[in-house]
Parts: sequence; structure tokens; C-alpha cells
Amino acid sequence: MTGAPTRLDLVALAGVSAALLALEVLLLRLFAFSHWHHFAGLAVSLALLGLGAAGTTLALAGRHRASRGDGWFLAGLLVTGFGYLLLLGLQSRIALRPLVAGWHPAELARLLLVDFIAFLPFFGAGLAIGQVFLRWPRHTRRLYAADLLGGGLGSLGAAGLLAVAPVEVGLAVVAALLFALTGLWAVRRRRRAGALAGLLGLGVSLAAALQPPAPAMSDFKALSRLRELPGVETLAVEPGLAGRLTVLRAESLRFAPGLSLRWPRGVPAQDVAVIGSDRVVPLPRAWPAPAEHLAASLAGLPLRLRPEGPVLVLGSSAWQTPLAAQGRSVTWGESDGRLLDLARARGAPAAGVTLVEEGTWRFLATAEPRAYAVIALDRAWAGGDAASEDYALTVEGLSLALAALSDDGLLALPLPLDYPPRHYPRLMASLAEALARQGAAAPGERVAVLRGLQALLVLASPRPLGEADLAAVSAFAERWRFDIAWLPGQAREAANRFHRLDTPLFHDIARAVFAGRPPPAEARRFHTAPADLDRPYPWRSLAWSQAPGLVQELGGRGWSYLDWTLILSLVATLVASLLAFLLILVPLGRLPPIRPPFTRLSIAGYFAALGLGYILVELVIFQRLILYLGEPVLAAALVFATFLVGSGLGSAMAPERATRANRRAVYLAVAGGLALALVPLTAVIALSAPALPLRLLALIALLLPLAWAMGRPFPWALRQLADQRRWIPWAWGINGFASVLGASLATLVSVQFGQSTTLAAGALCYAAAFAIAGRWLAPR
Repeated sequence: MTGAPTRLDLVALAGVSAALLALEVLLLRLFAFSHWHHFAGLAVSLALLGLGAAGTTLALAGRHRASRGDGWFLAGLLVTGFGYLLLLGLQSRIALRPLVAGWHPAELARLLLVDFIAFLPFFGAGLAIGQVFLRWPRHTRRLYAADLLGGGLGSLGAAGLLAVAPVEVGLAVVAALLFALTGLWAVRRRRRAGALAGLLGLGVSLAAALQPPAPAMSDFKALSRLRELPGVETLAVEPGLAGRLTVLRAESLRFAPGLSLRWPRGVPAQDVAVIGSDRVVPLPRAWPAPAEHLAASLAGLPLRLRPEGPVLVLGSSAWQTPLAAQGRSVTWGESDGRLLDLARARGAPAAGVTLVEEGTWRFLATAEPRAYAVIALDRAWAGGDAASEDYALTVEGLSLALAALSDDGLLALPLPLDYPPRHYPRLMASLAEALARQGAAAPGERVAVLRGLQALLVLASPRPLGEADLAAVSAFAERWRFDIAWLPGQAREAANRFHRLDTPLFHDIARAVFAGRPPPAEARRFHTAPADLDRPYPWRSLAWSQAPGLVQELGGRGWSYLDWTLILSLVATLVASLLAFLLILVPLGRLPPIRPPFTRLSIAGYFAALGLGYILVELVIFQRLILYLGEPVLAAALVFATFLVGSGLGSAMAPERATRANRRAVYLAVAGGLALALVPLTAVIALSAPALPLRLLALIALLLPLAWAMGRPFPWALRQLADQRRWIPWAWGINGFASVLGASLATLVSVQFGQSTTLAAGALCYAAAFAIAGRWLAPR
């Protein structure tokens, strides 16, 4: 055992940390593709729980000299690498159905098996990383800096792999790099068995990279169902940051959401692009494409009402405004350039479609005012997740869309039909608020809503709808048998004629929203407040107190109306807390007494506050950066890399002595960084305007000081425990325990109370750590 870590030790530490962060990013994509997007958040909890459990294991073993030697570090490296390979093999054989696990023991057993295998590499990495702090307690600055810098590089590397290769190839490549590093380290340390194990793992990993086992996919995924259609042919499969793109062709692939049941003829066959395994985008086989059926579709109504002027289509889904608008001056803005490349190769520009690779929010934030006759948010038809940020459908986003319309333009918002309606009340409330901000004294005079058997179309204009519009909407609805859920001056009895419901509920909701009254009782079961930039979750519908009554009233169908992301986040918080308590906190009694000025409670409180505060701040910044970058994986890579690299630099520059001046300097820097982090939450339009490279540089410049400052309190406190080294891994485990909680709580707090509240909660955690550190210094 040497007195200080060598350069090779620091490189190995950075390498295992990079593998750890890469696995976390890759698991987010793998779980979402194979099983359930709600299941993806489990990756974060598994990672942090594994780190915490490893810290406790090292704390209990800390009295043994062997725990501070090369053997434990090598064991951690090998457990991490072979855990990668086990996970890769298991994911190719098990397709989970997590909801069924509640009443099906075999499915529960499969779910627990996947959880355990995914836990192993995180636990192994935790052993390797935590062991070095126990071994060299007086070098925490260099060790923590190498750990964080490696993690930052790993998150960037994972994003780069996802951009060019499938997720299973990414897992195999990272495993191969880790085994290569393990073999090199073992050779330099003269660990023959370790070198042979690293060589074996390297060979298996390279074989898996060359012939990757495809992930098993649950049968309820859209891609799985489409592949089972007769005669289906796979035309292309491409990786990408937004998810794997699969292009399918079959004569049975025909999409026409919003089509009238009175349409007398057929619908042409189309190809379909599936992003990930759930998002479905139909594509014509060639442009111009047959589109006669759209004359009887809600998708074609806005274009019929505004037959002249430029058209803007934002996003993509099965709703097909670009097809309906072909031949006119139409701009299609889509953040996934692969879809635009497919449309370009099939002749879309020749049909008058201008293709622009841009996210919806930025397109609206930089659009010329009064430029478009029709703006169609096709992306709304695809819906979203209760915890997914969708800034375009907030009050601010809808206000930008209205400002980009000509004086008599139309904003078209398609929604899938739910009954009782889940998302419609909140969309109407957000739209009414957006119209009010545009100066509309009576927002209801500027809105029309039509309802089909499975689709709902909301139309809004910057000025009141005229007599010609009212007559045209009424004639279209009468001809094709659509119900008019809302039209200025409409009688309630006229809102429920063709697709009859028990009551004209959609009309009653619109009337209540525009009159400023509470919505009908059926709508009050769901969240009806407008979505805004602080709570940009328009697809969040669950009112917690109403969930039991909803299930009781609707029976089995009621379960589908619940916001499962939020429910499972709450369950994950409770389960992870219990497991973390058993694996991290319970072993406290086995540790030796701690000497003053420290107490067990102060150690637990300080490192828990740092872990909770760090993850809350990091994740709320990630939530907001989706506004500026559009793609969540890109935002995650930027945030994780910036925070880890910045914190690594801060750790390397952290003071070592426990003085009041050092404590004040450490936490004043954190306060300054938090103040600077308010800019992305407030200067929204200014930060949205620059091109992507400048946006990235501006965001990094704003976040790097905060990341640098937040990397300093942890090693500064660990350094004070150098004379009581057995408490170091336990403190590290406490930090992991708090991070387990924070990873789930960050989403719940932002959805329920707003992103600003989450940031404030993170700041309060740092204030608590500052106060506890002051108690340590008082006797000195």
C-alpha cells in the first residue's frame, strides 16, 4: 500500500466513474425502449443505491487492512464489467410488463431479477470508487476530482455512442473499454488473475459489440405490435439521440386520425417511422402523395378555413398536417433531422414543404410576428408523459404561437379523445390564459372545438371568429358528422348530436373555463390549472386526492387514467428509502465511536444535505435545459458533463483546513453559483435566440461556476475525517442515500410545486450543510 495514489490509480478511478455514468445514461434509453418509459427512472435510483450500499460495505470492512488494498479495487472493476455483460445478456431475453407484476408472481420475479442484475455494476463501481477514499483519506481532493471528471466524460461518451450506435452496442463498447483498463491496471500491479479476467471480459465485450444481442421488447410497445402485422418489411434502422429510428412498410399501414366515419373511400397505404419503440410517424412513400381523404378530416379543417397564406407545422405524430398542406407554402419544423431526411428523400420539397430542423419552442421564440396563416402543433397529438416537460403547450408557448399568427390566423391543436377528458380541461385553461395575455377580453369568442369519435381539434385565433368562420365550421361539421364541442354563440343542446355522450361535457368544460367558473365535477377529478414555464407539465392530469374515487367509479378502466410516472416515482422514493435505510443506515451501529467535534447525527445530516441538495439542483437545471436544447438526452449529457467536470475542478481546488474562513469561502461560492443559475429560469427568450453552438456555450458558462462551487463542500468535509477513516465510506454512503431520495423527489416537487421550488429546496439543503459545518468549527 502506497502513501499516495499514482497517476494510474487516478486514471483507473476516472475510468470506472466514466463507466458508471455511461451505464446510467444507457440504462435510461434501454429501459425506455425495451420495457416501459416509466421504468427508465429506476436507473438513477439503482445507480445511487448501489453507490450507497457499497459505501456501507466498505465502512463495515474498514477495520481490515485488506479493504484498503488493490484487491478490493480490482474486485470492484471486475464486478462492474461483468455486471455490464450480465445486464446485456439478460435484456436480450426478458421483456418486462411492470404493471402486471402487481398480481403476477412470475412477472414480479422477472422484474426483481432485472433490478438485481442492473444493481450489480453500480455496486461494483461503488466498491472501486469508495475504496480509494478509504485507502488515501488525505488525498480526497485529487480522488474526488478524478471521480467527477471521469463521470463527466462518461456521460458525454454515452451520448456520443447513442448518436451513432444502438444502445446494446453502446453497452458492449463501454464494457470493452472498462475491461481493457482493468487488464492494464492489473498488469501494472502484477495481478495475474485480474489481468486474465480483464482479457476474458474484453474478448466477450468485443464479440457482443460486433454481434450485439437485440433488446427484448414488451408486446405492448407500438413497434412490437407493428412488426406483427402481415407482410411488414423493415426498410431501415438508424440510431440517434432521440432514439432508435425504425422505418416499416406494409399494405396494412394506413393512418388517418381525425377522419370522418362518413368518408366513402379508402385511405392510402403509408410507411411508418417509429422513434424509440412508441412514437409513430406515418410518412408518404413519395411526395406529392394522395390526400383526398383529408378533405373529410379534422387535420384538413384549418387549411380549409384559411386557404391562403403560409402554413407552419411544428413537430410530428400520426396527425398529418404536412400531407394535408402539400402544394401550399408550408414549413415543417421538426427537431429530429432523420425524419426530415426521409421526407426530403421522398420529394417533400418538390411538394412545397420547407423542412427545418428545429425544436418547437425555439421555432416559436424566434418566429417573425404575424407571419403564418395556420400554425399546427401536430406534436400535441402524440400526447406525453405526466413528468415530461412540454414547454410549447404552456401559457407562454401558446402565447408565442398566437403572436406568430397573422391577424386572422388559426392555431390548431389536435388531441386524442379521452372520456372523461384528462388533458382537454388543462389545455383549454392554458389557451384561455394565453389569449388573455394577448389582450382578449373574451377568449371564448376566439376558439372553436370539434369532436370526432377518437379525436379532438381545438382552433384558436388572435381575433374573434367571424361569421364566415362560424358558418364554415358548422357546414363542415354537419357534412362530415363531427360534433361542435364549442363555438361562440352555440347552444348547449347543439354540442352533442352525432357521437353522443351522456352530457355535452366538452362544451360544459369550455364554457366554465371561458367564464372563469369551476369546471364540471367530471373534470375536477383531473388537474385543471394552466401549465406555465415553472410547471411545464401539460400532460400531468392526476389530482392525487381524486385517484381512489376515479378507480372506484370507472373500475378497471380507471387505472389507465392515472399518471403512472408520478405514482411510480412516489413508489420508487418509498422503496429506495427503505432499501437505502437497510443497506446504508442500519449498519451504523457496527462503526466505532466518533470523536468530537463530530457526532453521528451531524455527519449524517451534513452529507445527506449535500447529496439531496446536489441532485435537486442538478435535476432541476436539467429540466429547464430541455427548453433550450429540445432533446432530453442532449440536455442530460450537457448537464451531467458540466456538473461533473465542473465539480471535479472545484474538488481539486477545495481548501483542506477546517477554518471559518474556508467554510465561508466554500459556501459563498455556492450561493453565487445558485444566483447565476437563476438566469436559465428567467432569461428565457434571450437564451432561446442564439444558434445551437452559442446556446451551448452560454449555458455552459452559466452553469460551470455553480458546478465548480458545488464540488467543493464534499471533499472539504471528507478531509476533516482523515483521522477517523472508517467513517469516510459511511459518510459517502449517506450522501448516496440522500441522492436516491433526491432523484425521485426532484421530479415530484417540480411537477407538484414548480421548478423554482425544487431549486429553492436544493439551496436550503446547502444552507443546512453550512449551518452543520459551523457546529463542527465552534469548539475549535
